[in-house]
Amino acid sequence: MVLLDRSACQEAGEELIKQLRSVIISRSKEGATLDEIIDDYRELTGDPLLESFGSRQNLANYLSRVDGIWYSTEGSDGLILWYCSTPRTKHLVELIQGQKPNVRAVRNHRNYAPVTYSVAVDNNPPVRPPTADPACPKFFKDNVRPPRKPLQNRYKQPNPPKERRWRPYNRSYRPKRPRADELDVRMFGPSFHKHQLMGDDFFLSIAKWELGYSFDRGHSIAMSGLCISGLTLAEAAKRVEVAPFIAPQVLVNVGTVDLLHGRQMIDLIHDFDTLMARFRERNVEPLVTTLAPIANAGGWSPMQDRLRKFNEYIRFSCPNYLDLGRYFQNDDGSVRFECYQPGPRKVTGSIMPHVLWNKLGRNLLLLELGNELANRICESYFWSNV
Repeated sequence: MVLLDRSACQEAGEELIKQLRSVIISRSKEGATLDEIIDDYRELTGDPLLESFGSRQNLANYLSRVDGIWYSTEGSDGLILWYCSTPRTKHLVELIQGQKPNVRAVRNHRNYAPVTYSVAVDNNPPVRPPTADPACPKFFKDNVRPPRKPLQNRYKQPNPPKERRWRPYNRSYRPKRPRADELDVRMFGPSFHKHQLMGDDFFLSIAKWELGYSFDRGHSIAMSGLCISGLTLAEAAKRVEVAPFIAPQVLVNVGTVDLLHGRQMIDLIHDFDTLMARFRERNVEPLVTTLAPIANAGGWSPMQDRLRKFNEYIRFSCPNYLDLGRYFQNDDGSVRFECYQPGPRKVTGSIMPHVLWNKLGRNLLLLELGNELANRICESYFWSNV
């Protein structure tokens, strides 16, 4: 029993280190403050770090002893920023740091309050005792980058009393006001400005985390309406054929799963044409989006080449399409890795791991998608009044 407890503690410790590295790597471009690490970890896993470490000082001491994690002091106020790079993640860190900075998102370090801790290595930081029940860290619920707290409240809020401390909440029941201009969710599932959504895990994550829709119950794979984990082109065609309700306007983003599974170009074209035919049989001309770059592998690969050709086929064959894939590329054609999660994760509908969009990527897509839909509405109104 003692050996089992030690093994469980060791596994929990290794998982904790992996999660801390992932949190810090996701902020490689600017560095992570200790409070950002605490906030991101709680947002990602649901566990408050300070309940395990007791204080920021103990957490800082622990981080300084983890291989691949280091810190630097910047500015006259002594702001401490944490960084992480290991041989296995070096390429990812370089890709994130090599991206062009977003001027609106650049942090002004001078606006931060001075740090209230110093880093001093302590060989025995007071973490959770081994005799207690080691609660193994949870897997990421979602890789997001939460908004930073207001500066005036960031460093001045004391910890609440023990009995009133924050407890992990269930995101599935996060309340959100339904939009008055959306479709009936009971008939059409998730929608965006009266466009029914159809897609794989990328659109499913947007429907769940950004638009506030819940998963449909009673299924072995995650789904919400026509947003289904692991959805392929062929399966999408079958869904359109048998769906009891199809809205007059449908927004479609499907094909990434087929590419991840290595399907050939001729098969992609055949299944895509079948999908479009099923929509037209129901008197619907869907609004199809091009696919975003696949972040599982950087640089040129046969999969990336098929992705480029498939997007070209969408532009050529669809009278009604949106080129959303371009918003996830830099000017030189490289992938905007800052819009993706730090690494691949398992999804319920596919055996292939997915590198999904993070909070930044999902919000970027919704912003550009809203702009594209608004432009179409304005153009339609203009031509109808000419």
